[in-house]
Amino acid sequence: MLTFGAVTAHRIWTAGERRILATLRTPADIQAYLDDLAYDDSAGPASARAVMRNGSAQCFSGALFACAALRERGYPPRLMYIDAASDDGHCLALYEREGSWGAVAKSNFTTLRSREPIYPYVALGLSYFDGFYNLYGKRTMRNFTIPIELEPFEPRGWRFSEELDYIDEAIDLAPKAWVLPRRTIGNLSKVSDTLLKAGMIGTNPKGLWRPK
Repeated sequence: MLTFGAVTAHRIWTAGERRILATLRTPADIQAYLDDLAYDDSAGPASARAVMRNGSAQCFSGALFACAALRERGYPPRLMYIDAASDDGHCLALYEREGSWGAVAKSNFTTLRSREPIYPYVALGLSYFDGFYNLYGKRTMRNFTIPIELEPFEPRGWRFSEELDYIDEAIDLAPKAWVLPRRTIGNLSKVSDTLLKAGMIGTNPKGLWRPK
């Protein structure tokens, strides 16, 4: 059984982790770090510690890493979850400056990554709509949550632990900030071939959603 001291030590950054985080001074630095990581095609969350250890991330683990890195710079750690139909959902790490919102994200699609902090909250979420599509060109975004605060989970070690089911539960319970009206879904156009190709530059094919 771990002692209290061992538990405490397990929940602080190692010297190597601190060196990485110290280089990430801005949201743009964090985004560049995520962009350089290999895309992890395995499912499920992974902590910020695991991302640095493994050198790979997908949208959920990338957002958790970005939240941890933003926290080091004084930003409250917050997530947005975007739900989709015929596609995987997407997680963003949020940050706010002077009442405007921006985001940092890891994605297999170039169109679903960072946003500058210039948006009202709902406008930030909607800025992802035109770039949110699947392998077949279908526009798939359907709703997104209010900001999900991670600081309450600090006692549970969300930055370090591999047991993160409680974050999944918080996402499931979070109220929606916006929902696409059902009556509009049938009128959505497919994306152009040009946008589809642009969004999939550098894609890891194993990480793409496909019908089961």
